[in-house]
Amino acid sequence: MREVRDSADRRLTPVPGDQLTTTVQQSKDLMSSIEVEPAECKDLAASSTVPSLDGAAIAMGLSTDAASGMVTALSLMSGLDQAALAKVSDPSEQLEKCSNMVMTAAGVKVAVAITRIDGVSGVEGTTAFRTETTLPNGQVQSVTTAQAVHHGVVLTAVASGGTDGAGAQEQAGSLLDSAAALIK
Repeated sequence: MREVRDSADRRLTPVPGDQLTTTVQQSKDLMSSIEVEPAECKDLAASSTVPSLDGAAIAMGLSTDAASGMVTALSLMSGLDQAALAKVSDPSEQLEKCSNMVMTAAGVKVAVAITRIDGVSGVEGTTAFRTETTLPNGQVQSVTTAQAVHHGVVLTAVASGGTDGAGAQEQAGSLLDSAAALIK
């Protein structure tokens, strides 16, 4: 993970395994308390924040751009079965079906819109999308996700925060490209 660099040529900071396991479990617990409409979109809503670790080895690294406030994360998962890899390889149907969702947590409803993005990464089979969550106060939080299966490894790059949507796309794509170049 330390060999992967973000678009500003910064090395990622690896997340220790025990911290990663704890964080994933806390996120799963949080997602289980959230209602998603349409209901069949809950898996997609959860997958952008909680990677599925069932039977997988995972590594994660983080990078923060202090100037813009953008945080990027890269996760690498291996050891998934063919069904799981196929689901990651072509999420088109789910992205289309779930392009507009409503998530409810503790009685607060937020609108979530998902827009597919093309040309984010040079890694073959990359799927990228922007998730925009409109909070009750009207503020919009944007997260860009780029994901691909490369030599049986699921690569997922996520960029959030900051104010530059194009910068988030560039950062997510750069992380995916950098990680894929290291996997032979």
